[in-house]
Amino acid sequence: MGKKAKNLSEEQVSRIAERIGAQQKQVSAKDGANRPGRMSAYLVGGASGLVLALAAPFLRPVMRSAVKGGILVGRYARQVGSSMKEEFEDIVAEAEADLEKEKGEMKEEG
Repeated sequence: MGKKAKNLSEEQVSRIAERIGAQQKQVSAKDGANRPGRMSAYLVGGASGLVLALAAPFLRPVMRSAVKGGILVGRYARQVGSSMKEEFEDIVAEAEADLEKEKGEMKEEG
């Protein structure tokens, strides 16, 4: 370890061993307590998958109408975005024209 390594006394070693043993007991106790919760989660997940598989034919029209609605919203958003872009471009063009006009007026005065 090096010249500065210290020797631990037997008392220090036994304290460290006790701490490690206590920590291991706590960890193993937590694992056992959580196992029934995990099992029920697996069962619920499997059951929900089975229910969705059985209900898929009935859910198909609902999903199709939801997708249609999403497409319509997307088209509307694209249209609104396009009109906003055109409006902003008009504002930028007007501002540039104003700046050019002011620049021309300053040259005439100066």
